[in-house]
Amino acid sequence: MLTLLAFIVTLGLLVTVHEYGHYWVAKRCGIKVQTFSIGFGKPLLTWQRGETTWQLAMLPLGGYVKMLDEREAPVAPFEQHRAFNQQHPWKKIAVVLAGPMANLILACALYAGLNGYGFDAMRAVAGQVAVDSPAARAGIRSGDEIVRVGEHDIETWDQLFIALIDEAGGDTPIEMKVRSPGEGERTVALPPVAVSQISPQLPTSLGLLVAPLSSRIAQVTPGSAAARAGLRAGDTIVALDGLRLKDWSALQAEIARRGGQAVELTVKRDGREVALTATPEVATVDGRKVGRLGVVPSLDQTRWAAQRVHLQYGPVEAIGQGLSKAWTYARITLVMFGRMLVGAAPLDQISGPVTIAVYAGESARAGIGVYIDYLALISLSLAVLNLLPIPLLDGGHLMYHTAELLTGRPVPARLEAIGQRIGLALLLGLMALALFNDFNRFLPG
Repeated sequence: MLTLLAFIVTLGLLVTVHEYGHYWVAKRCGIKVQTFSIGFGKPLLTWQRGETTWQLAMLPLGGYVKMLDEREAPVAPFEQHRAFNQQHPWKKIAVVLAGPMANLILACALYAGLNGYGFDAMRAVAGQVAVDSPAARAGIRSGDEIVRVGEHDIETWDQLFIALIDEAGGDTPIEMKVRSPGEGERTVALPPVAVSQISPQLPTSLGLLVAPLSSRIAQVTPGSAAARAGLRAGDTIVALDGLRLKDWSALQAEIARRGGQAVELTVKRDGREVALTATPEVATVDGRKVGRLGVVPSLDQTRWAAQRVHLQYGPVEAIGQGLSKAWTYARITLVMFGRMLVGAAPLDQISGPVTIAVYAGESARAGIGVYIDYLALISLSLAVLNLLPIPLLDGGHLMYHTAELLTGRPVPARLEAIGQRIGLALLLGLMALALFNDFNRFLPG
């Protein structure tokens, strides 16, 4: 029920804000708005407010604002000056842009409000550094706190992500300042990050993982080297061939180097130490042979709690941080969509209503701050998606009206009709792909 309620609130609010943007600017431009609908299909609830019919419709996956238009139905002579098609191109462009801009403003306001109210975040601490990753080769170790990237001072994991994106695209190493527990600060250099590497998983692709892992085993893969050696869930691996292990990273590095070789593991079990012999299996990762034990480590709850921090900003800084975050995530969305169009990113990153519903529910369960952050992100994504130059979307209409502004005459009805059919085919295909990804992601098997 919480997932369903969170989904309805999320979609209802974002669609209402988007359509109200169109409505508000249309009214200011003197255009008659006949219908304001949240949802498509048969109306479930209608009411009249002035000259506009407001309604809630059966399919809650969008909405629309219907304006007086001679291309859709005859218009009385005394109202022709209020028809959308009779307006100057600049007014048409303003009405079209108003929907995405309303979602963009909402996202910025939510981010700014959350910054002013205060929220829990994760400190920019490398909970885990992947073996032989760019971060590991640069000298970053598990437990290091990243305090500066280029010219950006860093407090949280989100700020680290934004800073890495801002530094991407250069041909020189990215200078980072890190602080190691008990050792003070030092400077390291990550290899240059190409624009093509920008994705929501950018820190992970560099080997920086937020979750601190312990050497305590949470799960043993059946039939794995660990299972054959007698390892059990709840065991803590404390040494390998007599070498005491500080954390999971150290164990992972040693296992990776010893694929196919017998190793002696010292395990703490039920308060005593037990010696077991295991032979890590050999696996191929990115063309390299590495050893695999077949265990899932537990989260280090003590370090995880220590990495959490509560942040709160003053009014001016809260707005600045909100605008910066909105701009950065808008850029990420555009870059990722462009990469998918040229085949440089997998299409399984496209999500649909099922994914939105699931994550809306999960974020609501995690707390109001997490839900507001998610709501802002979806509002931002809706703004960017609607500005894509696809007929039927606001970006497609923007193309038509810009062409009219430049040529002095409207786009021919026949050409616009062809564009509408192409746009409908593209959107149906996109929706089918999104639903396929949703069901593939969440349905068992």
